[in-house]
Amino acid sequence: MSQTPRNKMLTRMEEVRAQVAERDELIEIIAIALLTRKNVFILGDTGQAKSAVINLFRAGITGTNQFERLMSKQTDEEALFGRLDLSSLIPGGVPEEILEEDALYQEMRRDLETLVLNYRRGDASFGQQLELATTELERYRKALSELHGGEPRIITKGKLPDSHIVFLDEIFKASDGILNALLTALNERRYTNEGKTIHIPTISFFSASNEIPNFTNPEEKILKPLYDRFELKVV
Repeated sequence: MSQTPRNKMLTRMEEVRAQVAERDELIEIIAIALLTRKNVFILGDTGQAKSAVINLFRAGITGTNQFERLMSKQTDEEALFGRLDLSSLIPGGVPEEILEEDALYQEMRRDLETLVLNYRRGDASFGQQLELATTELERYRKALSELHGGEPRIITKGKLPDSHIVFLDEIFKASDGILNALLTALNERRYTNEGKTIHIPTISFFSASNEIPNFTNPEEKILKPLYDRFELKVV
């Protein structure tokens, strides 16, 4: 008999409790966040197992894409959200994502690769097969270009917009340049680049730090909305 989501979560909580001491409140908050799609910020001194508890908990959650990044002033949007697929802007180009997902294109490409590997010099019929396969692949690629070309695409595989659980350690060290992108991602679960808006499937965002900004300081006041995006906070 399969477990209910509640029982699965209770089981995971007990597994984490068995590995760390005196972190019952944090473990419970992480579970609540994942069940209610909330974000969690943990404040504590260095060495208090903040990141360790988050990592232990999420390591046992299968069937999810996960993303982790230690934030710094050098962290840019590409590192978090993915990069622009330049092939999507080139006339006649086809976004790599489209080619990877198109089953027929991949099948034709594998057939061509097999022919190349088995190529026998001087075999006229073999050369004709190779030429035909190459022509057919190029023809199909042009058809895909007509359908999907000219539209900017962001390669998000393995990045934040492709992830269900996200851990952005020391989030307040993010640069001002990506602040607005993070605000929208945490609050509205979306990201916009080159006029294209991407839905973010993230269930919960987590972050941990041994300090929070001084929000009365004019230079750090800009980070207050980011702090407010974390509905659940643990000290």
